[in-house]
Amino acid sequence: MYFSQKLPGGLGLNAAEPGPGLFPMIVGSLMFFAASLHLVDILRSFPEVESTQYRIPKDIIYMVLTIALYIFLLPRAGFFVAAFLLLIGSLSIFEMPGWIQRIATASIATILSFALFTQVLSVKMPTPTWFN
Repeated sequence: MYFSQKLPGGLGLNAAEPGPGLFPMIVGSLMFFAASLHLVDILRSFPEVESTQYRIPKDIIYMVLTIALYIFLLPRAGFFVAAFLLLIGSLSIFEMPGWIQRIATASIATILSFALFTQVLSVKMPTPTWFN
């Protein structure tokens, strides 16, 4: 959120001409608000601290690796491949039932997000270098 304000053009002049930092600021604010609510909810549900054994947060590690794979694949394989694999990985980590539902959800979300970015927001997607 801090660096989105520092982008050239910042948050924009008005609603008709949003800057490049507006979308990251909105998403960051929503994530910060949701995380704060989640933290308060967790703290209310566990009034006493219990001693537990050390547990490796596998789901968090897998999610970070999935996002790293997305960042690696985006310029090389293109938006469709990278976004589809990110969504399949995320849905698998959070245990969405059924592979057919995962594939259908990831496909629809990838196509809709591509249409949103290219048609509505006029964003030029990176050209994949591996398939040229």
